[in-house]
Amino acid sequence: MLHIASLVTPTTLSEKAVNDISGALVLLLADVFALYLKTKNFHWHMSGPHFRDYHLMLDDQGEQVFAMTDAIAERARKIGGTTLRSIGQISRVQRIVDNDAEYVKPLDMIAELRDDNALLTQNMRNVHFPNARILLSNCQFGPAGTFYR
Repeated sequence: MLHIASLVTPTTLSEKAVNDISGALVLLLADVFALYLKTKNFHWHMSGPHFRDYHLMLDDQGEQVFAMTDAIAERARKIGGTTLRSIGQISRVQRIVDNDAEYVKPLDMIAELRDDNALLTQNMRNVHFPNARILLSNCQFGPAGTFYR
């Protein structure tokens, strides 16, 4: 007989705080995945005289963007929330706009990614500042500024 485990995670946060924070993290995670795929799209379709430099830069950037995904998703789970479940869910909630154009000029690619990274940074700040007080109020601080959850 198959046993399905509950997703309930012990937390000292209120149900509303868990829903608010994990909901914000889901939006942020969708944006990160959208930015990752756009970065890889531009990496794969780069052309022109600076091809090698831009191609390598976008490959590195894509790796760095993708590296954020696990930490964001696991933070939502750690506080008792849920996270993304599918590409379809990403497409429904992402705020980073896709670029499906057949051809994009290299400098336009770089400019678009610059703007998208700025939007992602702003979205990260919007998640952090309202929720920092809630999260910190649930931490116990120890010696030398270390904290325990």
